[in-house]
Amino acid sequence: MSIQHAFTNDDDEHRLPLNPPGTRKISHLDGPLACAIEHENEFAQVLELASTLYHGPPRTDPAQGLTELKAIAYLRRALDAAEAVILTDSIELVAQSTAEYAADTASTAPQGETEKQRDQRISAHYYGVDPASDQIITSSFVAEAAVALRETVEKTRAKLFTAKGLRYLCPETLNALSRGLITTKAAQEMVKQTQDLTPEDIRRMEHSLLPVAKTASDASFSQRARRLHRKLDPVSAADRHESAKDGRCVTLWDEPDGMAALKLYAPAQDVYSIYNTVKAFAQQDVDPDDTRTQAQRHADILRDALLDGWPATGGTPLKPRVVVTIPAVEALVNPRRGLAELEGYGPIPMGVALTLAQEAPSMLRVLTDPWTGAAIDVGRKRYRPSVALKDLLLVRDRCCRFPGCRRTAQSCEVDHIEGWAQGGHTSGANSQLLCKRHQMFKHALGWQSISRPDGSVSWRTPHGLNYVSVPGGVENVSGFEHIHDRTPVLEVGLTDQVRRVLGWADPPDPPDPPDRPDQLAS
Repeated sequence: MSIQHAFTNDDDEHRLPLNPPGTRKISHLDGPLACAIEHENEFAQVLELASTLYHGPPRTDPAQGLTELKAIAYLRRALDAAEAVILTDSIELVAQSTAEYAADTASTAPQGETEKQRDQRISAHYYGVDPASDQIITSSFVAEAAVALRETVEKTRAKLFTAKGLRYLCPETLNALSRGLITTKAAQEMVKQTQDLTPEDIRRMEHSLLPVAKTASDASFSQRARRLHRKLDPVSAADRHESAKDGRCVTLWDEPDGMAALKLYAPAQDVYSIYNTVKAFAQQDVDPDDTRTQAQRHADILRDALLDGWPATGGTPLKPRVVVTIPAVEALVNPRRGLAELEGYGPIPMGVALTLAQEAPSMLRVLTDPWTGAAIDVGRKRYRPSVALKDLLLVRDRCCRFPGCRRTAQSCEVDHIEGWAQGGHTSGANSQLLCKRHQMFKHALGWQSISRPDGSVSWRTPHGLNYVSVPGGVENVSGFEHIHDRTPVLEVGLTDQVRRVLGWADPPDPPDPPDRPDQLAS
């Protein structure tokens, strides 16, 4: 998750004055002529700009290059507009077909349903979901669209939010974007500032702001749009604050070089109190030999307060929970250059991992394939086989195996790729980690997964898209030949030294039992 997404993504389509799904007339054109005209409007500008760029002469001076860059910018905006139309029309078609299917089967189910439909109906009842609800339709479609676009679910959901606003509430903005007259950022800001407004106020906003959007910078346009929104929004500032408090949360995202960041979204008075308290502690009793910057002292004080307790409080009972996987063979071969895996984050230096392991109450011994990095076995000395299988999946999958999902392994459960009722075995080859949400997708919403011979899992979406999921613990995918269903067979030698490091060395043989009573005394 990027910092920009973490700090600005507060959009909610329920704050837009939209009609219910399946009833948005603009996505249901009557007659082939209307559909042909709509299709022409969507892609005519794209075709014209692409053709101009393709058939243009080779560039001979910077002015011509700048002209081509401008045309590319126009083309990118036109494509964004077309993408918005396709997103909204596609999800509307899904909603319409789901409603029609529900109406057709209401009088015949369960007698007229197939075995697959019966299984999905039972699973939907088990998970307590209605597959025809707007929320479930949107969630499943966003996941499919993310596969098609090869983007995250969060980014695709944000695109769908903007697309619905453009398609149904801001048609003039969509038209300007499709012609390349305004930037995509301006179009996104226009939709963002239509939240909590009436359709009449939205039309007033478009009329006032579109002329500005054609010439102003994105930053300048954003400021104007926010000011106009405050004037048009009938809700008082106090009411907006009370509503915003319901969204308080703590968000985590990864940063490069073994770092990560936390965002606390809370009432301003609380956040400023926390910040001022940290600053006050940082200014007290500063050691003249302390070479840390103020920013570093602030970070260290907040870290110590959360993990060890504020100074003079005797500490906190909360202890850091950290799960680290240390590939034993890699640690043995080259501990200085090796990398371990911090659960939920990724690779960290081996030295940091070994330091964490010294303070950990227990350590999971892991054997990884030196060529791919995939976990191939775990220590079974202290665990029953079922626990050992879960340990194997924790270090092999690292996170939920659903396309694009990054929920940590600790928040997932073991799922049979081939269902137990269909003869699937409880084994590493037929098991994967799935979070609760995506177990529901698989069992109740028509998503299918198939285990492949090379260790990957092939997913098929409800509308026929295919996606191959490789275990998160795999570092080298060159051996995963999905098309030919084969992978190189590599021999891994386990020396006595490696076995001792993993704790797998055979125990010494017990002494022979005594043959005579006098030997018992000795």
